[in-house]
Amino acid sequence: MYRSRTEENSMNRLKRQLSLWTCCTLLVLPFIMTSPSYAQCTMTSEQLDKVVASCGSGDLDCFVSLAKDNMPCAANIAWYFMIMNAPDDPNAVLKRFLSAVPYSYTLEKNLKDAVHWADIANRNEQKAGSETSANEYPYGQ
Repeated sequence: MYRSRTEENSMNRLKRQLSLWTCCTLLVLPFIMTSPSYAQCTMTSEQLDKVVASCGSGDLDCFVSLAKDNMPCAANIAWYFMIMNAPDDPNAVLKRFLSAVPYSYTLEKNLKDAVHWADIANRNEQKAGSETSANEYPYGQ
């Protein structure tokens, strides 16, 4: 019938922890539910080719609009633009993509990586082309 002091302290501590957990959950839950989350792109390369086919060659605005409408695939769309157009200023391209999509650390990092690696691939391809004679095929004639 009588509870010991230790049992009462345990019960009070448990009630405080439960109240604290409930309060924190109720405060944080709206932020979690309304924050943008970006899943991994599920588009196949064939689907991506079809989507970007609607954009003209070098039409950055079109590609940026596609990325805005398909945020999980924004990095793939940026990479595609970079590879197909090999722009002189990759930072300008990156800024355009970043300004069009809402901020997300993951999305920003993915866009930066995509533009960076596509730019490196473009430079490597240009370097390889400059080291090859004009009438020399890379795999022989």
